[in-house]
Amino acid sequence: MRLTAAFLLIVLCVSCDIFGGKPSKEELVNREMQSINWNEVDQYPLFEACDETADKTQQRRCFQTTFTNQVFKTLQNNHIVVHKSLNDTVKVHMLISNTGTIKITGIEKTDVINKQIPQLDSIINESLKQLPKLYPAIKRDIPVSTKIKLPIVLKAD
Repeated sequence: MRLTAAFLLIVLCVSCDIFGGKPSKEELVNREMQSINWNEVDQYPLFEACDETADKTQQRRCFQTTFTNQVFKTLQNNHIVVHKSLNDTVKVHMLISNTGTIKITGIEKTDVINKQIPQLDSIINESLKQLPKLYPAIKRDIPVSTKIKLPIVLKAD
């Protein structure tokens, strides 16, 4: 009788692990990691003037507007003169670190822009120095680095 009771106790203990007992910590972590969308942040990088309680669309718009306005202000301060009308788009690739530091990683522009505004890269880099304090993007309450590609439309008559 004791032998049968001991055997049943062992079978019950083992069957809990085999037939869907509590998952291991590693299994729980793996499930959670797979459920996270790593291509999206919970909060966009924000300048001081942007509202952190706004939805992500408004946060993105505030970041883009602040950055673009600063580039245009720097362009105006440099008194850029173009010889032909211009209506083109420049794409600025940047990396924003998890501490809020911006680094330009590339600038896509056409040959027309290169000829009309050859100093554009240095002007964009100069405008970074004038930007207000930037807070990094947030993912699950943790500051994270983000890559952003920001189009800037240049028009001149």
